[in-house]
Amino acid sequence: MDAAVIATLLACVALAVAGPPLADRLPPATAVRLLVPGAVLGAVATVFVLATVTFTWLGQLGEVAEVGAWSPQVLRLLDPIPVPAAITAGALLVLATLWAAISGVRIARALVAVRRADRDLTPRASHDVTQTYGGSPVVVVDSETIEAFTTPGPRARIVVTTGILKALDAEGRQVLLAHEWSHHRHHHPWWILTADLAAGLNPLLRPTAVAVRQATERWADEDAALRCERRYVAATIARVALLSMESRRPAAAAAAGGLVPARVQALLRPPPRLRVRHLATALTLVLAVVVGSLTVWHDGECLFEQAAQASDAVQVASPAAR
Repeated sequence: MDAAVIATLLACVALAVAGPPLADRLPPATAVRLLVPGAVLGAVATVFVLATVTFTWLGQLGEVAEVGAWSPQVLRLLDPIPVPAAITAGALLVLATLWAAISGVRIARALVAVRRADRDLTPRASHDVTQTYGGSPVVVVDSETIEAFTTPGPRARIVVTTGILKALDAEGRQVLLAHEWSHHRHHHPWWILTADLAAGLNPLLRPTAVAVRQATERWADEDAALRCERRYVAATIARVALLSMESRRPAAAAAAGGLVPARVQALLRPPPRLRVRHLATALTLVLAVVVGSLTVWHDGECLFEQAAQASDAVQVASPAAR
């Protein structure tokens, strides 16, 4: 089982390292749809392997083996896990659990805050104007701040301020709404939250989670470019970013999110194409994690089955000897 454990962990690390470069080279929609499930798979596989190593080592202790009814001697003989490796795996497993809990609480608080803010928007009919864009609900908030964003949840809505609408001309507002409509239609906030949860479970995936966030912005940019001219989309993104900086507020507007210069440069080039080698690399890494995890599971099952059979044989032989 040792070889399968090492191979699976290496595959998980390779997937984490390759995540950001793949996000840059794959079309943004493809990158998000591949990397988010891949990140979840890598995080779960890492925890599963660490848990398997830890439990196998604990199973070699007599007190634990008595509860499980297997032979600790046979288990130790078949897979002699070094104590330092077992302690390291156990410590990493505990840390991963704590990281996941902290990330889960942080994300839950953020969702609750968004929910409360969303609820507060509804009754302010004298200040808010509810509209629709592409079938998506749009709330225009009477505020001079430069902001636009899409809320997650079953009541997801597009929220924009009068400040950002006044700062843009008619075509700029069309770009803004097309960008946010893409976030709403493709449920980008949930893709981002899922990637953040995977990174909470395995911190090596944090660069991938950042790359996913950037890819969702690029995805929305490309969708906006299907409705408006690419150069004008690039110019609108740059303008919103400058307006956000001038207002001395964080660039919270989704149209100004992410690495703005890279997004503008991408829009000044032709639309990205899917290249087979990049897709094959991503799928190969995901497949390696899946195969490695299944191998670890199979080897672990075989180890404990053999140890249990040995224990049964000893129990059968003991009355016969008497």
